[in-house]
Amino acid sequence: MREDRFGNPVSTTSDHTVAVINRFMDSFIGFGTDFFPIFAASDEDPDCALAAAYACLLGVFFENAEGRRIAAGYYARMRTGAAEATERERQFIAIIRDLHDGKLDRLLATLRRHVKEFPRDLFAAKLAQNAFFNIGDDAALLWVADTVIGHHKSCAYAYGMRAFGREQSSLLALAEEDGRRATDMQRKEPWAHHAVAHVMLTQGRHEEGMQWMHELSGEWDDRNSFMLTHNWWHQALFHLEMEDFKTPLALYDNRVWGVDKSYSLDQVNAISLLWRLEQLGVDVGDRWQDIGTHVAGRELYNDQPFYDMHYGYALARAGQEEAIRRLLDGMEKLSREAPLTTRKAWAEVALPATKGFIAIARGDHREALHHLTPARPRYQEIGGSHAQRDLFELAWITSLLAAGEYETAQPVLEARVNFRQNVPMDARLLARAQDRH
Repeated sequence: MREDRFGNPVSTTSDHTVAVINRFMDSFIGFGTDFFPIFAASDEDPDCALAAAYACLLGVFFENAEGRRIAAGYYARMRTGAAEATERERQFIAIIRDLHDGKLDRLLATLRRHVKEFPRDLFAAKLAQNAFFNIGDDAALLWVADTVIGHHKSCAYAYGMRAFGREQSSLLALAEEDGRRATDMQRKEPWAHHAVAHVMLTQGRHEEGMQWMHELSGEWDDRNSFMLTHNWWHQALFHLEMEDFKTPLALYDNRVWGVDKSYSLDQVNAISLLWRLEQLGVDVGDRWQDIGTHVAGRELYNDQPFYDMHYGYALARAGQEEAIRRLLDGMEKLSREAPLTTRKAWAEVALPATKGFIAIARGDHREALHHLTPARPRYQEIGGSHAQRDLFELAWITSLLAAGEYETAQPVLEARVNFRQNVPMDARLLARAQDRH
């Protein structure tokens, strides 16, 4: 029996297996890239069920059929090895089983139990935060961090996790405190950088946010493609909302799009930035063709409603009609067959909203409003952060303006300006509503 870096027992006699597990956990929680050695570690130590569980999870993360094939082998190995595992390991294996099998309702319950019973398992806590984030449960997102942080007081990652949980629960001062503390403890903690950027964007502290991210950007280059592109996406938002459009376009071309064009979250970052530029009247040229081709080529749609809502707009802007049909057919199916936790989100939020976004891409703003207006109050249910979902709010607002519904748009924009003063984007949109153009 050995212990991992967080003090959790690991059922193995191999120091090498534990070292690889530690590197895998550090890469997952810290958004690194040292994942692939877990496959060989499991192959060399097949009796270690925990290593097999991590390897199975990595296969699922590939988002394609080959990844699922790889995952299946490690899935069988972890199930066989579970009999000799510790109680914590067996429960973690159950989590990976439910994630692999798409048993979301059971997964969420087991994650919650695991966090309570094994708070030293920071990897599982991060996995739990991701799962609750994807269903828009901000209270659970913060609860996870609050539950485990007492066991990880010397770990910067734990404070970064709590920073983001606090930010999503609108505890902005506390979130910034945690994010800065995590960064002081470990400068290469990009999730903490990102949490503070959320605070500053929400509070309209754009100049300060640009400086914060600029000074820390050298820490992102060796992080995985999502974290690298997402933090540059945040930097682009500060510039965009200050109506500096040249910089976000340059960041799109050089930092946001192109690291891993096949990966879902890289695609979402790119779609969101390009779409926001268009909402503000910026000509983005032919950039939609490349991103639309890669989204159309995905093997996996309908994984998360939040992703599909982005995909619909991008596919429509690129004229990928067959891919749109495949996307919507899958969403229709999930509106009937998704796990109970997310079924209504698919049926009553994501599907109508995606139809609305496709209508925007086709220039039919009244049709878009028909779909978006009833879905809009429930965007929380589809996951994503407040900053990410603001894309959908802006889609509704700019559709109101395009359709001449100025009286509906004006009070919404007045509230934005009153909450977040000195943001030129908000002021410009309000002026359009007031001037009726």
